[in-house]
Amino acid sequence: MTMKIFIIALLFFVTIGLYSQTSEEIELKIVDEYRREKSFKKAKSQTKKSELIKSFEKITKDYPDSYHGQLSLLELAKLNILGRHYEKAIEQLKEIHLPEIVDKQYWLAKANLKVDKYQLAIVSAQIYISDSNEYEKIEVAYFIIAEAYINQKMYKRAFNTLETLRTSKYIKNNIPLLHYKMGNCKELMGKYEDALICYKKLKQDFPYHQYSYLAEDRIFNLIKGNKINIDLAKINSYRQTEPKQETKAATGEDLKIYLQVGAFGSEENAEKLGEKVKKIGYDFIVFSKIKDNQKLYVVAVGPFEKDSKLKKAMKKLEKNDLKSFVIKRY
Repeated sequence: MTMKIFIIALLFFVTIGLYSQTSEEIELKIVDEYRREKSFKKAKSQTKKSELIKSFEKITKDYPDSYHGQLSLLELAKLNILGRHYEKAIEQLKEIHLPEIVDKQYWLAKANLKVDKYQLAIVSAQIYISDSNEYEKIEVAYFIIAEAYINQKMYKRAFNTLETLRTSKYIKNNIPLLHYKMGNCKELMGKYEDALICYKKLKQDFPYHQYSYLAEDRIFNLIKGNKINIDLAKINSYRQTEPKQETKAATGEDLKIYLQVGAFGSEENAEKLGEKVKKIGYDFIVFSKIKDNQKLYVVAVGPFEKDSKLKKAMKKLEKNDLKSFVIKRY
């Protein structure tokens, strides 16, 4: 009887000891997690790139297998992708092993596409689409897959990927790009009439979007190459929008060259874009015209006297997210 009591007492104290030890371990883990999270947030608040990298590298080194250590590795990889150090980014992304960090596959897809590892880009993008619930990034992942197929001249697969995106719940922010890419796929497949349908849809739904102007360039090239036969005026071509002035237009006398950067139904919005142009360093004009029974206010940069200055301006405007094309006015 005494022996039984002794054994029971021994088991009791051992259990209490184990419980106490487990509680202490849990408490330490919570504290450590708090410290790691605090370090990660502090690192993300850094404004200097050098300090940002240094902070993330320290967290990665100190806590390599922790959640925030792995997140820091992801942030370093993203910085390398932005800096075009794609191979280094891929190596860092491969070191991330926690399954809950789903974004690893998204950035792997982007980096692999940049270094022409198309199949790996496709696989990573597909995994991301399957595992993620972030609609905006899933939308981009579909475009990555399509681009990888296009670069491998697998145009039908690229088109099917884009068609899947078109009918999905994920397409939202890049509809003009979707129409343009679908048209481009059809064009590359030699189905020029189908390509025209995609380009016309883009011009109809988004007449003043940059991809609408690119689509018109594709249509113009198809006409020039005798692939299709269509009157540009029927697709509201910007090539036909400038008013004809018989006497001077015939000789080009007094014509001035401008770069059109936008057209709006509101004069206020046109002036706002003009102010942006002014901050970039160029003069601008706003003029009105009637198109499809609607008054539009056109923003034009210039005028330019030399072709070299014109080309330089186009590049500078594009760097500031402003697509432009040449127009002539008096």
